[in-house]
Amino acid sequence: MKKALLIMLFLALLIPAVVQAYPLVPIDSIQWVPVGQDSSRIAGDTVITGGLITCGTGAFYAGTGVTFYMENPSGGDFSGIMAYSAQAQGYPTLVPGDSILCTAVVSEYNSLPPPEFVTMTELLIIPSTFEFRLYGMPEPEAMDVPCSEIDSTAHADSAAEKYEGVFIKVHGLTVDSLINYSTTSTWICSDSTGHQICVREAADSIPNSFRPPVGTQFDFVQGVVYHRFGAYLLQPRYMRDMRLSRGAPIVTVAHTPLYPLVGDMVTINAYAVDDEPIPQDSVRLFYRINLLPWTPVSMTRIPNTDNYTFTLPSIQAGWVIDYFVHAVDDSSNITNEPYEAPLGFHRYTVQAPRTMTIAEARVDANQDYVPDLLDSAVIVTGIAVSPNFNTRKTDFYLQQGNAGIEVFYDSTQIMVNPGDSVTVNGIIAQYYGKTQVVAYRNNRITLHGSGHLPETTVVTCNDLADINGEAHEGTLIKVNNVLILPTPNPWPILGTSATMTMVNGDSAVLRIDLSTDIDGQPQVASRANIVGVLSQYDYSTPLNGFYEFMPRFYTDFTWQTGVDEDVVIPNDYSLSQNYPNPFNPSTLISFNLKEKTQVSLSIYNIMGERVNNLINQELEPGAHSVRWDGVNTAGQKVSSGIYFYKLDTNEFS
Repeated sequence: MKKALLIMLFLALLIPAVVQAYPLVPIDSIQWVPVGQDSSRIAGDTVITGGLITCGTGAFYAGTGVTFYMENPSGGDFSGIMAYSAQAQGYPTLVPGDSILCTAVVSEYNSLPPPEFVTMTELLIIPSTFEFRLYGMPEPEAMDVPCSEIDSTAHADSAAEKYEGVFIKVHGLTVDSLINYSTTSTWICSDSTGHQICVREAADSIPNSFRPPVGTQFDFVQGVVYHRFGAYLLQPRYMRDMRLSRGAPIVTVAHTPLYPLVGDMVTINAYAVDDEPIPQDSVRLFYRINLLPWTPVSMTRIPNTDNYTFTLPSIQAGWVIDYFVHAVDDSSNITNEPYEAPLGFHRYTVQAPRTMTIAEARVDANQDYVPDLLDSAVIVTGIAVSPNFNTRKTDFYLQQGNAGIEVFYDSTQIMVNPGDSVTVNGIIAQYYGKTQVVAYRNNRITLHGSGHLPETTVVTCNDLADINGEAHEGTLIKVNNVLILPTPNPWPILGTSATMTMVNGDSAVLRIDLSTDIDGQPQVASRANIVGVLSQYDYSTPLNGFYEFMPRFYTDFTWQTGVDEDVVIPNDYSLSQNYPNPFNPSTLISFNLKEKTQVSLSIYNIMGERVNNLINQELEPGAHSVRWDGVNTAGQKVSSGIYFYKLDTNEFS
């Protein structure tokens, strides 16, 4: 009887693990979804696909990787898609009209947390699978789409899903309002019927200062459709993707540095564009100091561009500069920026930074979750508790006592290691709820040598919940014995980030950033202890939620090597379905032991031959897991196919 029972259990617990070949799937088959849905039906699958490039590499920021858009040569609904490769080095330059083929994982990028998922379907290119098919084909024609098809205000978003990733053109747009960010902007535009569309200016080839004033009219705007934060956005790729109607020049203005300190010279930058060339010396700056009379000066044009500059000398702390720009085109059309000048104007005040503690810099006395010193100049010193969470810029966390803050410098990366003593002279800022000190020059971040890391504070997931997390933002913390769940994202493959869930009583967000050494590593055990820093990414006021726990290194995860043990002792033996299945390149096998026993866990091929023995040792009672990376006992990769695994103990098989 016991022998028969053992055989039945053996047959029931033979779980196939399959490594599959990849099908050839056209883009529209990847993208097609029923009305009202936005996630690909084959998300997570690996496919071979290709098409014509509509937006080349380098058009949009992609960190250390590259991103581009392509679509079916025949065009049409669901014909376009965004593609991403984590490896930019050695990657070919793609331009519109090139034809390519590649192998990729179909992925969904979630820009909102549950339950409000908004997903952008994208292809994660598998390294070394890229093939050129044709070079130098004509640039694909943009698909004409009425504004009403992509009108978020009219709740037409489900209709716009078929244009996600597609190269489209929308005619007759007028700028109604602008939302300005540090390096991008969003223009709310409408057509003659009153329907609205969001145009997102994020292309590297379009100057950051190009911010069309309210009332600007375009004959057309064309670009690729990007799905983000609940809206379908039209992204122009290059300046040629926008054509102005006739009229006065468009002038946008900015000054750098944005928050000048004593000793800074400030450059006024104007971007002036018209349907015809603007005559020489027709772009002028008017400025005044401390409300004295206006002083006019001609701005200098940068050759072969529409950019004009003028640099003002440094002035004393507390002094105030007001300015506006006046431009005249060849038809005597006049534009002032701002348009109500001289009654309206741009202004900045020169500051002298104050030295203080990080805790003082973060003070929020009125508890509105905005630092009271927002936009103020400070000097803070602390110990770096993370390296840079960025591959091109300076972006790390600094802690002093129990208070932490993010340090950010946009232009270059200053190498910082955990334990370094650092002084920062910068401006208090806030980015999606996260308090920052932003430096505008690299010599305002000073490294004093290696110090000592502060003590790691042990917290629970409840301590990282909404409101509670503010006390730990920017500091080095540790969570013990958390269950790691692959939701909303699975463990990240190389070159990708992932937002996961961790649980120990309550749940919290685990964020793995692609700038670390974690992505692409073997998935850690389902239960682990984790060290990291607490960040935040909240997009709605009050800014007191969406805290993200971010490990810095793969070694920030600790668990028993090879086998993960849980403190909960099960009532019986069990062997679980491996995950993922099918898998490539590795899978996790989990099982429970009700008592201490000798354990053998082996992998067999379809012929019944044992190809690997993963465990052969005595284990304690509890939950365990072990990873198989698809190799045999000699360490060689096995061929694709069906495999079985079998668990043997003293009393169970």
